[in-house]
Amino acid sequence: MVEVERLQAFKQKLEESGKQVADLEATIRQMEEEVAEKERSWRALEERLANEATSTYGLGFEAALEQVQLLCPSADVFGADVGKVVIDGQIVED
Repeated sequence: MVEVERLQAFKQKLEESGKQVADLEATIRQMEEEVAEKERSWRALEERLANEATSTYGLGFEAALEQVQLLCPSADVFGADVGKVVIDGQIVED
């Protein structure tokens, strides 16, 4: 009789452990979904910030060209381009 009770108690512990495992697996799936959503959100934010930075950089470049034209109206800024740099006295692609 004692052996039967011991086995029944063991069976109950196994069932409880199985429920705990199932709960933990559900928690893991939920956390994985949350992580995936946060990654999507992060990537969208990263893209938006990159676009804003590019836009701000371009606007700053245009503002600088306007200042050059105001300070030196005879300056030819036609070849100026935000994507170019000066190397050895020449304007070249960056």
